[in-house]
Amino acid sequence: MSFSHGILDALDPARLRLLVEVGRRGSISAAADTCRMGQPSATKHLHTLEAAVGEKLVERRGRTSRLTEAGEIVAVHGTRVLDTLEAMQEQVRALREAERGTLTLAASTTPGSYVVPSILQCFADRHPNVDVDVVIGSSAWVAAQVARREVSLGLAGEVELPDGVLAEPFLDDELVGVAAPGRLGLRGGRASLQDLAGQTLLVRERGSSTRTVAERYLARIGYHPAKRWELDSNEAIKRSVEVGLGVGFVSRLVVEDELDRGELVAFGVEGTEPMRRSVYLLRPDGRAPTPSERAFIQTLCSCCSTSVAGCTAEPAAV
Repeated sequence: MSFSHGILDALDPARLRLLVEVGRRGSISAAADTCRMGQPSATKHLHTLEAAVGEKLVERRGRTSRLTEAGEIVAVHGTRVLDTLEAMQEQVRALREAERGTLTLAASTTPGSYVVPSILQCFADRHPNVDVDVVIGSSAWVAAQVARREVSLGLAGEVELPDGVLAEPFLDDELVGVAAPGRLGLRGGRASLQDLAGQTLLVRERGSSTRTVAERYLARIGYHPAKRWELDSNEAIKRSVEVGLGVGFVSRLVVEDELDRGELVAFGVEGTEPMRRSVYLLRPDGRAPTPSERAFIQTLCSCCSTSVAGCTAEPAAV
């Protein structure tokens, strides 16, 4: 696209801002004061702008001035140009600032172990000068950390949120029952209540989204385990299930490798639909994300879908 030579003078930000201010304030002197320039200089800039456009833009009436019809048109488009330039400067500044500092991230056990590493690889490639500290805990603990502003952002499963926390879903996660091969008489990959009645149920600690969601599904069909053992990690549940101590319910992400190697078998429960939950990005309410936080959110949205099955994250205005 080609432009006339004079349009380059018309696009001068100082001249455009001066014209916009004349329209807002009704005088050249007031516009000059706002733009921090002397009135003679302001008058010269307006003459240059009029020459560039080829139209009279300002009508002077004593001590007041107003925009002509052509001046109104140039001022409208000038405002858009100025807004675009300001947005460009802000985004470049944000990108520059996002290249420095430390980002503190809290993640619950499943996303922290099976989602965050691939996202951090993307983030490190794009923002190599940002340090990231990751702390792992239950979903309830992560939400509390975000609410208290102890961390920048959180990744957690379904959990009751405290005040001051915004949650945006980014992953559709499936929970599956797991057992040692031959432990249950599965039919079509499903276990009955009778199959489970004599089994010890291995569960995560209180505050775990995995435990909360599984118990909610199982309560609907009246499942009451013979015994319940509480373990503090997915890894402990997997290893305990493998040696035949009982059965557990975990994210499919957690046991993909063991299922592929035949070390565990996955099952659903008769009488209940597949267990699904959302995993959320948590951020503090009441404040805009910092540049480094915004950069991580954008990385999460763009990298998650290419590296994690079930990712639903989409770029959002942050």
